[in-house]
Amino acid sequence: MRFRLNPIAAFSLSATVLLGGCLSQTETGPNHGLWQLQKQRSEQFLSATTDLAKTTQSVCTQGTPIDDARQAWKTVMANWMPLQGVEKGSEDALAQSWRIQFYPDKKNTTGRKINALLASDTQWTAEALAEQSVAVQGVGAMEWLLYDQQADLSQPKHCEVAMAVSARLQQTASALNTAWQHNPWRGMPPSMAVSEKLGALTHQLDYVLKKLSGPLGKPGFPNPYQGEAWRSRHSLTLLRQSIKAMQTQYHAEGGIEQALRERGYEEVADRVSEHWQLAYNSVPQDGEPLFDRLNSVAGYRDMLTVYNNLEYLKLVLGGQVAQDLGIIVGFNASDGD
Repeated sequence: MRFRLNPIAAFSLSATVLLGGCLSQTETGPNHGLWQLQKQRSEQFLSATTDLAKTTQSVCTQGTPIDDARQAWKTVMANWMPLQGVEKGSEDALAQSWRIQFYPDKKNTTGRKINALLASDTQWTAEALAEQSVAVQGVGAMEWLLYDQQADLSQPKHCEVAMAVSARLQQTASALNTAWQHNPWRGMPPSMAVSEKLGALTHQLDYVLKKLSGPLGKPGFPNPYQGEAWRSRHSLTLLRQSIKAMQTQYHAEGGIEQALRERGYEEVADRVSEHWQLAYNSVPQDGEPLFDRLNSVAGYRDMLTVYNNLEYLKLVLGGQVAQDLGIIVGFNASDGD
């Protein structure tokens, strides 16, 4: 059994990747598959935000049930999870991502700023919101307007803000999609491609670990209000979707699993694959929300198991897998001695 942890696992894959050997300048498109995957995901996200904007307007102008808008929001979130935490690739796409989700919201900034919008005499539009805090431009603001106890879409001002937020979210999704129409890895030497793929995967994994560590807090002192989508009690569904998105990326054509197998590391590839499934299966699916689950010892233990499964994947990807793929992870110059 080869799944020993290497000392380099302690280093972050966001650090400089030092690759041995000469870099080929031949254009072979080694990251074409990864680009196509991200491009497809951005198109699906845009479609979902477009539907949310239309549904929100229908709720406010035609009396469509609010549950339709809530379901549209859940679809937006499902399509956002594969793009959440992406820190590799298109710089233009990264410039849009921070407007989509303000999280974590440790001081209820979203609630305070939404209430300020509602109390203002300004007529809110997507364009007007673009000049406001990112906390009122994205999915968190829509969640507040659809689920918070203070929200009421039967009131004209609440609807005005909700239509503006959903339209603004659609605008940002459109810019994100436009950014992903161009392959940011075109011309990248093949020897660097595998490190880019591994980095893309581990960045997302690190983000998911952080959105679990927040609500877990310290043993005996959980903080459920730091859970993603706590107002809608939708956190665990989103967690499963995040893990599934990373699992898909690992198995994708030209991805990390294929790279391991091509180099003869079948056992490692199998075990990582098995642990992705174990992590996914460990997320509770009994219907009890994360918010409530953290208030019991058994529930807290369940979530700690999920966290440990994901942490194990992070260590293995940054250690054994990186080593087998010939990636040496070192410090950036800014990290000091």
